[in-house]
Amino acid sequence: MRSCSCIFAKQGDGEEAVLFEAHHRLPFFWLMLFDKEDVETYRKKMMQLSENDAGQKDTGIGLSKLKAISQAAGRRDYIKQYYATCLPLFDDWLYFLQISDFSDMHIYVDLYEIGSSYNDLNHFCDSMLKAIVCFDENKEAWFEDTVAATCGHEGRNKNKKRFNEMSKACQELNQKKLYGR
Repeated sequence: MRSCSCIFAKQGDGEEAVLFEAHHRLPFFWLMLFDKEDVETYRKKMMQLSENDAGQKDTGIGLSKLKAISQAAGRRDYIKQYYATCLPLFDDWLYFLQISDFSDMHIYVDLYEIGSSYNDLNHFCDSMLKAIVCFDENKEAWFEDTVAATCGHEGRNKNKKRFNEMSKACQELNQKKLYGR
């Protein structure tokens, strides 16, 4: 188990690099990577673990990089329609995931900390499914236009490519948050 919920990559040198982190709530863009089957895979994996096991075992699931990024890219019009102010950030975030080193071509997502803040696992998974239905049926879901609420915080890793440095949209949103504009 990792110290927080995160998106991470298994890199060519054998190391894991945490790209994005989140605490207690699921960043909106992360959901864009999932389909209903991915949520059910997560539910099944976590149901097999007891609370004691989860602290010692891997609680992340691997999503096919190609499928997950295609899934998210297919939902770009949804972001454009309902959350246009976040479209440049979404585009940068998706591009960053495309160019990041996922040597085994899987994007790993560990949702244990976020999920454990819900009353039970089924409630958490059901809420994820409700959001995915909103995307698929083109219905507005919840929204908060901060970097943390959309893509999470940038993970602490040794990568030369940094999302905060690469994304002008991220820099602008962070600056607005700092100065209250």
